[in-house]
Amino acid sequence: MDVKLDGVPVRLFFCKRGRKGNWNGLLTTDLSLSFLEAYRIYARRWATEVAYKDCKTLLNFGKCQSVHFAAQIASFTLTMMQYNILCTVKRFEAYETIGGLFTEVTNDTLELSVTDKIWAIILDFVLEAAERYSIDATELLADFIESNPVAHTLRNMYIYKQAS
Repeated sequence: MDVKLDGVPVRLFFCKRGRKGNWNGLLTTDLSLSFLEAYRIYARRWATEVAYKDCKTLLNFGKCQSVHFAAQIASFTLTMMQYNILCTVKRFEAYETIGGLFTEVTNDTLELSVTDKIWAIILDFVLEAAERYSIDATELLADFIESNPVAHTLRNMYIYKQAS
């Protein structure tokens, strides 16, 4: 059905799935499109919207806080790769929901921050040294942090990160 909406000519299509389904409307400004062409375009756009929503809500797309362009591109690329892999897995194993797959993979791929990694290395080193030389690990760590400004800064960053 061709109509004018605020002076703009549009074409409206109405469809219903099954006998008891609700009526749905599809509106296009391209008056040359048939119902099937308009429906195909809508289906493609809808798939893109769903993919974007899934990536944003389940795979933390757009949460990269780096100021480096290369890091932003890397984050986007990794998210899209994860999404494609998960969609492929879902096609082969349809019994698991895509949301469940996203949650499982996201939890598995969470990486420690650089601060966490460095702090873990320092703690391992201090524990090893304390054991080897029969020194109290807590005292050794406190002495190390007090005498080393870099370690002191790193500890403060770690504490701040844990608090937030």
